[in-house]
Amino acid sequence: MFLDTSVIIEVFRRRNDPEFLQRVERIVGDGELFVSIVQLAEVADWAVRNKLPPKERVAAVKEFARVVPLDERICLDAAETKAGRREKGYVDFSLLDGVVLASARSIGQRLMTLDGDFAGEADCHVERF
Repeated sequence: MFLDTSVIIEVFRRRNDPEFLQRVERIVGDGELFVSIVQLAEVADWAVRNKLPPKERVAAVKEFARVVPLDERICLDAAETKAGRREKGYVDFSLLDGVVLASARSIGQRLMTLDGDFAGEADCHVERF
């Protein structure tokens, strides 16, 4: 399963909440986890804003998830995905959201997210915690 940055950050925030962590584990299962290379920048940015060591947070992500690199196809698909979501009324759906979803699709993975802007996509699991 591909993890959106919203899920990763919530795991960091609630790492001492066993009920939350068990719920995440039930959803993602025991398969391999994936993130996009650009999400490492998002995690680092979140860490810096919260006065946490960004290198440690990025290293932690790389311990539990495989990092998917960007390529031209993902970039082109991301732009199309963003345009499509915006046409459907999701005005806050960003290019970075498109990159994450296109990255997940590029390797045939479902995306788990906490972001309602992904609602209605068959290959997205939008969770509310």
